[in-house]
Parts: sequence; C-alpha cells; structure tokens
Amino acid sequence: MKRCHIAIVTLLGNGHVYPVLPLCSELVKRGHYVTYVTGDHYARQIAEVGAVPVLFSYSPPDKGLAEEIRNALSSTCGDAGYWKMARSFQVYEFACAEKMLDQVHTFYKKNAPDVILYDPFMIGARILARRLDCAVIRISPHFAQYERFVLRQHGVFRNPEGVLECRRDLDSFLLNHGITTTDNFWHVEKLNIQFIPREFQYCNDYFDERFCFVGALLDRPFKQVWKINGKGRPIVLISDLSGLRDAYINADSYYKLFIESLSDSACHCILSIGDSIDPHSLGTLPENFEINQRASHLEILPHAALSVCHGGMLSTLEALYNGVPVLAIPLTPGTEDVAYRTAELGLGIQLSRSALTTDKVRETVEGMLFDTGLQTRVKETQEVFRRSGGVKMAADRIEASLEPA
Repeated sequence: MKRCHIAIVTLLGNGHVYPVLPLCSELVKRGHYVTYVTGDHYARQIAEVGAVPVLFSYSPPDKGLAEEIRNALSSTCGDAGYWKMARSFQVYEFACAEKMLDQVHTFYKKNAPDVILYDPFMIGARILARRLDCAVIRISPHFAQYERFVLRQHGVFRNPEGVLECRRDLDSFLLNHGITTTDNFWHVEKLNIQFIPREFQYCNDYFDERFCFVGALLDRPFKQVWKINGKGRPIVLISDLSGLRDAYINADSYYKLFIESLSDSACHCILSIGDSIDPHSLGTLPENFEINQRASHLEILPHAALSVCHGGMLSTLEALYNGVPVLAIPLTPGTEDVAYRTAELGLGIQLSRSALTTDKVRETVEGMLFDTGLQTRVKETQEVFRRSGGVKMAADRIEASLEPA
C-alpha cells in the first residue's frame, strides 16, 4: 500500500491517548506518516512511538465550571443538575474545538492528511476534515453507542430529557461550521474502531460491519521503575480518576478510607496517586502500604491480585487483560456504565461511593481476594479478550478503507 498521511485527534486524557499509542506505532512501522494533535503533556509519549506531535494549547475550565463539575459528580444521568453542567461543559468544548482548529489548521493545510482518525468527543476533528476535504474514521476507547441511548444507569438504558438540548446545541455548532448532518450526538462513520473487546460491549450482536472491535491495545512503551515489595502478600492496586484534584474535591479522603480499612489486612496495598494529590496529605502509611506516582499500571498489574479503580474503561480493561478482578467505584455516569458491565459479566464488583465505609471496603476486598469462582471467570475472560483482533486488525481496517474503491 502507498504511504499515507494519517492524522489523529483525541481527547487529552490517559484513557483516550494511551489506547491509540500502539496503533500509532503499528501504522508508522507500516511506512505511514502519522501526526497526532495533542498538548505538551503527551508530546513525548507520542514521539516515542514514531508519530509527530502537532501541538495546541487550551485553557482549563474556569472556577465556575470546575465547581459545576465537582457538584455534578455525585449526580445521576437523570438529574437536571447533571445536564445543566453538561451543557456548560459543552460550551467549553466548543470553545476548545475552535481554539484547536485555529492552531492546527495551517499545519494541516500545508500537510494534508489522507484520513483523520478522531475520538467522538473531539468534534473539532470533523470540522477539520470538512475544511481539508479528507476521509474520517472514528476511533473510540469506550462502548459503541447502542441505538439512541446515552448510557445505562443501574443496567437500564437511558436517554434522559436533559440530553435533548445538548443534541440541539451540537447540531447547531456543527452547522455553523458547514456540517449539515443532523442528530450528530449519535453520528456513525463508515468505519468505527472500538478499543474494547466485542465480548465486553453490551448488546454486541447489534453492531454491523461498520464497527470494528479490536480489544484493548496495551502494547505501549513505559519505563521499568517499580519493584515488588509485597513480601508474598496479595497485591491490591488502588487508583482513581487521573487528575483528581481538578475533578473530585475529596481525593485525599478516598485514599485515607482505604488506608483505614486495610491497614492491618493480609494484603499489600499500592496507592497509585500519580501527581493528583500530595502524598504527605495521606500521613504516615501503614507497613503494608506504598505510594506509586511514576510506575505504569501495566508494570504492576501482572503481579496484582485485585484492582480497585473508578471504573474507567482503560483501567478496567488493563486489569482484565492481566487476569485481575476489578472492584469498581464509579465517579461519573459514564464510568458507572463500565462498572455495571464488569459486574454483569461476573468479573468484579461495583460499589457506590456514597455507600463506602471501612467495614464495607474491608469485607469486599477480602471477599474478592479469596473468591475462587471470581478468579476463574476473570482468567477465562482474559483468554477470550486476548483473542481480540488487536493492533493488526485495526491497522488492516484503516489501510483497507484507504484503498481505491
């Protein structure tokens, strides 16, 4: 196949960037020129896999929006307050999309891509593709959208009334930029690559050949910086949404609850806090605890017996691909959907943040560590998930879409 210029545009978050890095590497190995629209934070990792970072800068949400986000985190997708925040955040996203377009359009006008791979949350990419008159492929690290439902709440498919205004505003914004399609909230491309196993997708027999489920792509570079320090005890990896200090006002108390709950337990606990909180705020750690701020979870999980996380898709699949059960404690309606699916398949347990107590945490963790049925199901699922098409299937489908009809 001829050498193509493949441009990639995703959200700037671990769960959106990291699944794409192995794909970048594969496309570069096949001789393609890959560029990636990103910020300073991910530029080094993108360059390490052979892609060219195309940098743009943006401003974080102002104090008012940040407060709305914090307040809405304890809401459900049916709450009016949640959708009020969603509309405010959507206005912020529109502004970010226009800033991104202003900063990268000149580069791409001089270096026209053959195709743009875009995350559905980065709507500016569709506008860029229209301006450049190039093909698009949608890539997503989350569930494919089932019919016209936004997500599931406690297992029930929901399309809340509050989403109606968001749909209208999105259509209006795109129309102002020359995109005339309607109902863009559920827009589907000719090719949609999902970075999850088909078996993890709910209602997976609903999706036709336009949807390519390649599974989690985890073969990304990381430095070996972690050493096992568990003294033979089962290792429990405890993490939460990255960037917690911006997103969740009680980050310290979340980790302190686990310290109090498991300080004299028979497991070794790793608090993976990254740079989101000050480790000194957690006080003196018990002997069976350690803090991780630098090591990749891919380095720790092969040795872990349990992963405690916020139910993000990347965190969940990283654990399951390593044969590790998941205790999911969701922070948002979106992660509640992932947590529910994990529990639905018998691969973990979902707990509500509002119901967390020291007794509940200790009872749940210890129960999961000694649940042989749970461990067997996860190991069996690990083998199924690992048979997903992977990076080769993703790259093959992209190349096939670029071949002349």
